[in-house]
Amino acid sequence: MKRLLLSLLPLTLAACAAAPDRQEVALAPLDKDTICERESTTGTSLPKTRCRTAEQRRADQAGVQQAEESRRTFQGLTTGK
Repeated sequence: MKRLLLSLLPLTLAACAAAPDRQEVALAPLDKDTICERESTTGTSLPKTRCRTAEQRRADQAGVQQAEESRRTFQGLTTGK
């Protein structure tokens, strides 16, 4: 039970991050660095289009790496390795 709670901690912290308003995303100017992708979400059959700049993609990747590092750290603390 303790492992489950510790493994869910990074996900809980990530869920607390504020998401941009839909209007902000809709009004964002599209430039040459913007790439739009259609992404399928679990629980729905309707894909959504997500447009991000190179800077936003790098920030997303950094966030994923930070979450992965946090998971490894918490896992090491719970197993004693």
